[in-house]
Amino acid sequence: MFMNGLFLQGGGAKGAFQAGALYAMHEKGMDFDIISGTSIGSINGYYVYTGNLEELKKYYTEFDMAGAMKRYRISDTIPNDYIIDELRKLRGINPKVKAFYVNYVSVNESTLNHVHKNLVGLDKEESLKYIKYSSQLPFSCPEGEDSVDFERALELYDPPVLAAQFGQKLQNGYYDKFNLDGGMMNNNFMEPFLKETVDKLYLLVLQNNFKIPQYLLDKYSEDQLIIIKRKEQYKSNDTLNCDSKFLNKLFKEGYEAAKEII
Repeated sequence: MFMNGLFLQGGGAKGAFQAGALYAMHEKGMDFDIISGTSIGSINGYYVYTGNLEELKKYYTEFDMAGAMKRYRISDTIPNDYIIDELRKLRGINPKVKAFYVNYVSVNESTLNHVHKNLVGLDKEESLKYIKYSSQLPFSCPEGEDSVDFERALELYDPPVLAAQFGQKLQNGYYDKFNLDGGMMNNNFMEPFLKETVDKLYLLVLQNNFKIPQYLLDKYSEDQLIIIKRKEQYKSNDTLNCDSKFLNKLFKEGYEAAKEII
């Protein structure tokens, strides 16, 4: 039996590009047997897993993501409760999905541990728990500030600086017992496709200068690996760019990019 695989990389708001590509694939009648997703990829993957591609389109083209973020004060993590609430509304399961893997980072005694879960067969709340973990990005406020609003967080969002601040807090034990974004350790979570062999593997990537890992090239021929990516380069702060015009633009770009390939 012919099997399709789907890899959904993490990248925050850049996930709108993935969503557009997924919608084009949905229009084409494509199904996926094995899915792996990290961070926003796990969120988008849940729409595929539950068979709610129309709702996925609405989320990126109609939902006021920026307005939702403005409801929160941001301290040690970027809030994702509003996204989980949207996923909770979804009904159904696509029986054609045989495995749906998500990954996250568990922090224990100042050590990062990579964890992955197959959500197929789990109840909804347990599945959403792991998706929340997978998309829980850490954040650090400036010294002397306990929390900031979303606009201030956008100004402060500088990945190298935040990574250094996170490392310091990690060593101090601040993040012990936290479960955090899987992309911190592995944003190329394609290992499931070593165990679960597919005939075609679609790679929906959100990273500039993405390269297929050698371990995949050792197992699959190049014509089995289909990369769908943006032509333009992403900016570092696009991860938190929840502006509706930007999201709609990315969705359209993803849709067109997939239509050219599939």
